[in-house]
Amino acid sequence: MDERRCAAGGDSRLSFAPASDEEFLRTVRRIAVGSLDEETRRNVAARDVEAAAREEWEFYRGCPGEREWWRLAYGPDGRLAGLAIPSATPYARNVGFLGVLPEFRGRGYVDDLLAEVTRSHAQAGAKLITATTDTGNAPMAAAFARAGYRTTEIRMIWSAPVAEPERAS
Repeated sequence: MDERRCAAGGDSRLSFAPASDEEFLRTVRRIAVGSLDEETRRNVAARDVEAAAREEWEFYRGCPGEREWWRLAYGPDGRLAGLAIPSATPYARNVGFLGVLPEFRGRGYVDDLLAEVTRSHAQAGAKLITATTDTGNAPMAAAFARAGYRTTEIRMIWSAPVAEPERAS
């Protein structure tokens, strides 16, 4: 049985369906390639795509949101286009993770993914839906703005510079 359904009352170009853990992990791996998310980029550079994807996947598995909320997204031609992971914090529902596969980027599917997460939380009665993105991830920030999300705070993460190896004299 095909469990796919359209988001936002049929307004989406994507359809959404639940999937297995392995399907999600495989999709997160593909999304990590060329991601604009700074932490993902850093993790891929420091380790590899597999380790970065597994860390991301395990993080969301451990969040207070329900695993049953997660959906893969399929384009009009039925091909896998991305994923949407609605999640939660101890205080509110949130936009956990959105991702568009590299070959589908630039088509505006991020708006459809965000609409799906927002719709699912709103239908469940959420009064507050939070979201975060890197300040350098302009396309994601723009998608939040188009969807009516407001910036209420900015969090800066500072880290010590990486020590340069000492040179032999």
